[in-house]
Amino acid sequence: MQGATPRELAVIPDPGPDPVEVAAVLLDGLDLVLLDLGGASVAPARCRVLAARARNRAATLLVTGGRWDNPTLRLDTRVTGYAGLGAGRGLLRSVCLDVRVRSRSGPPRHGRLDLCARAGRTEWRPGAGPDARRAGVAEAREAVS
Repeated sequence: MQGATPRELAVIPDPGPDPVEVAAVLLDGLDLVLLDLGGASVAPARCRVLAARARNRAATLLVTGGRWDNPTLRLDTRVTGYAGLGAGRGLLRSVCLDVRVRSRSGPPRHGRLDLCARAGRTEWRPGAGPDARRAGVAEAREAVS
């Protein structure tokens, strides 16, 4: 998958009282389903059923904003810095993220990513410390200018 265009996205702003059931139906016809639980918890048995449905259909299910039991992969991110803003004004050029990845099949991993603008697109780069972030921000400025 190269990406998605807005006209190819299905957005369900109010999935009703059972968003997990709506996600299950969407998995029958879509390759990627993003489920925002809105802070809710899903029973472990329902998590297993929905994960199996996604696997059987070769689809990807991304769950955010709630409690999901035993995910295949868990990503936790924290914003650790910004670049590009002057004294209270300016354009945001870069966001630095601290990323932790845990999976069932390997040891936990940790790293930093910089999210930068480049040629009208968003680009992820490995964060390698303050000097690399400053260089990435300088490149982003040139691309936007």
